[in-house]
Amino acid sequence: MPLRQLFPDPENTAEDEGIVDIVAVHGLNPRSKPDQEHAWDTWRTPAGPEGKLWLRDELPKELPHARIFLYEYNSTAVYGKDRTTFIDKVNGFLEELRIDRRKAPRRPLLLLGHSLGGLLIKQALINAHNNEKYEDIKDATQGLAFFATPHDGGKQSLVKIGKIATKIALELGFQKGDNILETLKSGSMFSDLMHEHWRHRLLEYPIVSFWGALDTVVPRESTSFGLPGKHENVVSLQASHGGVCKFGTNQQDRDNFKLVQANIQDLYDSAIRNGELVAVPKEDPVDGALEKRFTGLKEN
Repeated sequence: MPLRQLFPDPENTAEDEGIVDIVAVHGLNPRSKPDQEHAWDTWRTPAGPEGKLWLRDELPKELPHARIFLYEYNSTAVYGKDRTTFIDKVNGFLEELRIDRRKAPRRPLLLLGHSLGGLLIKQALINAHNNEKYEDIKDATQGLAFFATPHDGGKQSLVKIGKIATKIALELGFQKGDNILETLKSGSMFSDLMHEHWRHRLLEYPIVSFWGALDTVVPRESTSFGLPGKHENVVSLQASHGGVCKFGTNQQDRDNFKLVQANIQDLYDSAIRNGELVAVPKEDPVDGALEKRFTGLKEN
């Protein structure tokens, strides 16, 4: 399955381990890069198996009770076809989550998205609101973190989001004549994200929007929803569009990671508090065990 567990080691832990799930979703692949490589390299530096993958190598030190995942998917198929294909592929993401979480469907969930991956997350929550099959995912989602995702400040502008998405594709090596450029340009596949009802649903989730001060692709004003501070924390990182969610050993990256880690920690802590309020059937042994772990953490 394209949902890859980074922590804890799935070979040595039970499915019901962990009290919060964290899932990271990459954006559009570079034109010549395989899906699997990009899913990992989005979050690690330098690229390749020897690179530092902070989701696996650093975040668990601060969040030892989390389960942390990457989501691998064919982003060209997701963003390069029509709206129907986009919706279907997003439902595929929801189904992966549902299957993996079936033993503890009410476990709090944090979703992290880079660039266009953030739009996939937003569409997934819309689909979950409209499909009872994924109601647990909708209810369990307790926080969202977006890295350089083009939201257009929450304004009603498909064309502007389409232009930014096209600019992202060009930056990643796609060329004039590639079908994906024409598909992205209109922005029509993202129409659900522009509806006013989605803007109100956003108020249900604590949000952190990270933007890169060195990003020449997605402008600052597009990377936030324009929500009040109690609903959205907008955080500047000294990073490029691609570098906003990967952190090496230099001081600038360390400073960026400190901001990212602290904000994800806030979402995590909030998810634990809110998780205590989620209805947990007493007859469900797995979710019952989850409730006990919430209580134990609170007491500690």
